[in-house]
Amino acid sequence: MKNLLILHLESITQQRLSAFGPSFPNTKRLMQDALVFDNFFSSATSTLMAVSSLFYGNDFEFDSATQFVGMQPAANNRNLFSVLNSHGYNTDLISLSAFHATDQTQLAAWPDDLSPLWCTNDFPTLFDRFDKLTDSPPFAIYVWDLVTHIEHSLALAPFSTGLTDQIRRACSVADDAVGEMVAIIERKGMLNNTTIVIYGDHGDDYWTHGFKGGMIHATEPYTQITWTPLAIRDPALTPGTNTGLASTIDIAPTCLALLGIDEPNEFVHSGVNLLTQAPEFAFSQNFTANQPDNQALGIVKAFSVIDDTYILVVSSRGLEMYAYHLDPGNHCNLLHFFKIVQDGTLVLRKRPGAGAASHFRAALQDNPRAIADISAHFVTLRGALSERIEAKRAYIAERGIEPVFAMDPQCLTVVADGAGAGLTRSAVHAETQTSTTFKYSFRVN
Repeated sequence: MKNLLILHLESITQQRLSAFGPSFPNTKRLMQDALVFDNFFSSATSTLMAVSSLFYGNDFEFDSATQFVGMQPAANNRNLFSVLNSHGYNTDLISLSAFHATDQTQLAAWPDDLSPLWCTNDFPTLFDRFDKLTDSPPFAIYVWDLVTHIEHSLALAPFSTGLTDQIRRACSVADDAVGEMVAIIERKGMLNNTTIVIYGDHGDDYWTHGFKGGMIHATEPYTQITWTPLAIRDPALTPGTNTGLASTIDIAPTCLALLGIDEPNEFVHSGVNLLTQAPEFAFSQNFTANQPDNQALGIVKAFSVIDDTYILVVSSRGLEMYAYHLDPGNHCNLLHFFKIVQDGTLVLRKRPGAGAASHFRAALQDNPRAIADISAHFVTLRGALSERIEAKRAYIAERGIEPVFAMDPQCLTVVADGAGAGLTRSAVHAETQTSTTFKYSFRVN
């Protein structure tokens, strides 16, 4: 039986992995020997929601709740580590925290039939624990190193010149841990009998989409937060790059397939085995489907759907669409250049800007193929997002819960007015427009 090691890259995106490349020698060395999924997107912008999506292989676990904090997952599928435990694996969840000495905590996404989360604030203690756990194969170990979380990285502030250096150092420290744990497995001769998954749970937005009360994640699911690394090293896999879409919910079925365990996920919205198929879309969200907007922080509940070129986001503000390869920060809502016409397609505004430069004309105004591509993807993505929202509403109702705060489908009919972003309607077209952003009322608990 093969072992399983899942290495959780806290708050690490593709962008951060690239920006601080020299800080990740061990991670990159591991990825060179792995199958790397270039278009992997996290299913959520918060850690615990993303972790739950991974363990249970779906992103509906909390959707019927009107709040996330303190809630238990629905267990639409069996927890990945519960499945492995029932097949004879020694299963453990271990963590490094800057705030807590060695203790044990019951994590919401970690069921009672498994040993509680083991946590330490000391690297040598973490490595010693990992060394002991790997003495008992077959093992399945999930390692959650929190040092790269913005709050935990404060432990490195006294040694840093500023915030950027603080985050860079945190990345380097986390990478050292990756190297040490892989070395332990290699020293014991188990490297080629161990499936190693390394993935990012979400990223951070340093207030480029609004202040949000100071929050830098658990905010709306733009690709600068959700486009994260995923790599799987396994003796059965040829190292290389997979360019298909992938999501957090696909990790569990892919791991089970690599371990030769047949555990059908009966929940209809479960992830897929990435070795045999790629999902047509990747979805992400920041709140539960039945959770209201957070007016105090200025964060709205939002859902996104992603294909190979564009991301479409919907919230109570309306629709936003970004070409995320060209605009990885998701700052220019392409829909501000268009009108949504009766048949649901897009038509470029006649005057998208007074005296538009030749650059814009080359990109869109004089480029009918580019316009047609945006419109075609918009129609497909909006259809997929509409189906997803309806599925979330149905999921809530099937559990006998009133979907009071569920997304109103009318939000899919209007364009967000640019609040919280760097672009407004007045900046992209000369006509005087009345904002049609959909407003809905909700009760406050």
